[in-house]
Amino acid sequence: MARRAFAPLGEIVVRPDDWSAEVLIVRGTRLDARALGRLPDLRAIARTGAGYDNLDVDAATRLGIPIVYAPGVGTQPVAEGTVALVLAAAKRLRELGAVVHDSLWASRYDVSVLDIEGACLGIVGFGSIGRQVARLCQGLGMEVIAYDPALDDFGEPHAELVPLEELLERADVITLHCELTDQTRGLVDRRLLARVKPGAILVNVARGQIVESEDVLADALASGRLSAVALDVFPCEPPDQGHRLYADPRAICTPHAVGLTSRWNEQVFHSLARDVQSVLAGERPANVLNPEALTESLPAGDRAPGSAR
Repeated sequence: MARRAFAPLGEIVVRPDDWSAEVLIVRGTRLDARALGRLPDLRAIARTGAGYDNLDVDAATRLGIPIVYAPGVGTQPVAEGTVALVLAAAKRLRELGAVVHDSLWASRYDVSVLDIEGACLGIVGFGSIGRQVARLCQGLGMEVIAYDPALDDFGEPHAELVPLEELLERADVITLHCELTDQTRGLVDRRLLARVKPGAILVNVARGQIVESEDVLADALASGRLSAVALDVFPCEPPDQGHRLYADPRAICTPHAVGLTSRWNEQVFHSLARDVQSVLAGERPANVLNPEALTESLPAGDRAPGSAR
């Protein structure tokens, strides 16, 4: 495949004189209808992550631009990263590390850690990642419960399906794995946090905007409603390091990269390259987010630079 077919979106945005990309590889950059309308030669979009809330799927479909993705490829590494964050928060590793690095040895007994075995894990969003987290954490001896409004019942041996209210009351650790939708945006707000089990731990590896703001987490830590938070995603990325949340030693953060392993990188780009080749060859790709786009046909001239659809 020609190298010129792959151009990062950032290059296109800052170089308005060059709108010749045929394929875009997109991770977290927002790609809206206006940007798509200014790419007359665009034939495919390759989405590397699990979600697609940063893409205007409807606009791409109208313009006949298929979006290929790699479902399931990141399940295991993201699940492993989730468990790592659960353990880091439960065992208070940031605080215990500071005892050593800040020469506070006498205070090492002041930090109280959670016993993982026997603790209750509440999973919000029980898709492929949530299910793998359940399997891994059950192996650590945790009781696992899950909430997913899309599921009425399931034969999953690693978790008990419960209403959200019950999950909040029972869970010692809550992990978020739901998609960002109109229903889940701002789901974790002050009202929800007021109903969690006192001293619970919150872990978010899904989408930052599922949490209403850093303020609600900082206040929940200050009040003791939460004993720790672990975040791989943030309401605004990169986060404002001047916010009081990030000065709290009970907040453990990673830069939206906890699932980016070398194996993930190899597998996801192999999958995307295969499907992009199919699109360029006029064949149906194995994994396409908007198959309706494959039936659309727009002449290149209909998407002139500077136009917006």
